[in-house]
Amino acid sequence: MTSKKRKLPESFHVTEPNKFLLGCKIYILKASIEKMRLQIFTSQLQKYGGIQHEQLESDTTHLVVDDKMEAERMCRILKVDKPPENIEILKTSWLSSCFKSKDMVPTKGFELDLSVFAKKDLMEDEDTKMIKDGDSSGSKSNTEGEIKPAKVGVMFRAYKKTKMDPEGYNDDPDSDYMASDHEEEGNVSAMGSDTTPQTSPCKTIQTSSWVCAQSSKNTLPNSNKHITDKLEEMVKTYESTSDKWRAYGYQKAIQALRRLPRPISSWQEAKDLPGVGTRLADKIWEIAESGELRKLNEFRSSDEVKVMEMFGNVWGAGAHTSRTWYQQGFRTLDDLRTKANLTHQQKIGLKHYDDILERMPRVEAGEIEAVVRTAAESLLPGVIAQACGSYRRKKTTCGDVDVLVTHPDGKSHRGIFGKLLTKLRDQGFLTDDLVTSEDDGNQKKYLGVCKLPGENRRHRRLDIIVVPYDEYACALVYFTGSAHFNRSLRHLAKKKGMSLSEHSLNVGVVRNGSEKVFEGTPVPTPTEESVLEKLGVPYRPPEERDH
Repeated sequence: MTSKKRKLPESFHVTEPNKFLLGCKIYILKASIEKMRLQIFTSQLQKYGGIQHEQLESDTTHLVVDDKMEAERMCRILKVDKPPENIEILKTSWLSSCFKSKDMVPTKGFELDLSVFAKKDLMEDEDTKMIKDGDSSGSKSNTEGEIKPAKVGVMFRAYKKTKMDPEGYNDDPDSDYMASDHEEEGNVSAMGSDTTPQTSPCKTIQTSSWVCAQSSKNTLPNSNKHITDKLEEMVKTYESTSDKWRAYGYQKAIQALRRLPRPISSWQEAKDLPGVGTRLADKIWEIAESGELRKLNEFRSSDEVKVMEMFGNVWGAGAHTSRTWYQQGFRTLDDLRTKANLTHQQKIGLKHYDDILERMPRVEAGEIEAVVRTAAESLLPGVIAQACGSYRRKKTTCGDVDVLVTHPDGKSHRGIFGKLLTKLRDQGFLTDDLVTSEDDGNQKKYLGVCKLPGENRRHRRLDIIVVPYDEYACALVYFTGSAHFNRSLRHLAKKKGMSLSEHSLNVGVVRNGSEKVFEGTPVPTPTEESVLEKLGVPYRPPEERDH
């Protein structure tokens, strides 16, 4: 019996692996990760198109840490004060899931818990003292929404300092601002050191010079509008590229310039403005003398900045996502529609891109409030449904509508959230859900898109927040704004040994540095007036809080 040899094919077809990690530049923090697992990660990263950095670089896109890593320990190992916000910080289980599915797995659920830092006031951190509040506003940034090349390297150089200080940061050739010392004077003695918990009883503090105590109805014209207009463009650009430090510095300069009763007449006068450093003074004086700003013109002519700003206007896409899309070669909204791997929210944001981006007239925001109120009252007599934000501050246009819903009896609100959404959907008023139910303590939030009945109506962003009545006053202050007004209020509360949020005003707060060790005791605040009164701030109507 003769055996036949199997004839081998003349050629083999080798399937190229899916390079789903192209554009990803990943630094793996080796602490607590087994050596064999690290070797697997390295080989798999190379196989699927990723780049592994041996240390954190200015263009690192992902920082991967052990699943059991704690945020504070990570910072100690990296020798930084804060997690770098321009890098996604993920657990190793995310990488493992990507390799297992041979595709880029969404990062949601794999993020390292950074809540310990979210509780800290980034802008007013007593350790860093990078920026002090020069115009009496607070400094905790409002995190409703992402903001964002500025180049990543600029931010990263600041993070690499183990002890950041105003002088060290101003040595950076790209630094635009310096610290000022209005509200922060004596802050260290008031708040205590890093290691010793301090109780700060309610202190007597002169509040008249604070932003939250002043009316925004300034009868004086802006004598430096030609300067502030260009600086506002810089703020928008830096926000779209996630450079919060510079955006904040420019905002401080804008506020100072608006309060100046005369046009800037010299470089030294610009330099003497609260919160303005040498390089920002150079820019202010450049605009004053020439009417132009070279840095702004560079941004205007940069295709990368233009594309990232456009992508950043897609609801649900932040600076990191925008940068990733750009690195993947996308340049238009059609590229995103046809090629990008979009989340549910991003698909909706892209579908209604122009409508959401366009600000609505005030009268239209009032119509939206009326629809929600009518539906709520049909379900629950006596209910309160109040539109907040720029509508309540009586602005002529609004970006979206935030409606607070509650009931004075303190209990009937509990069953209305789902029923209200169902009714509005049945009416065809709610067209798209972004976040269908977001629980925040006793508050329930809905984020979505609505459309008024009639011809030529646009889709508009709508948030509905159901709150218990005992939290209504603080929620009303918070959701009315402005963001600058709220920062000032929160910072003032902090200086008085209190804390203010959309839920409550607490006294007897114990802090260890910037971090709250004891949340304190809520004080009854049945009205907006009582919230402000307990902070020593005169009540001003919403239209006077548009700082």
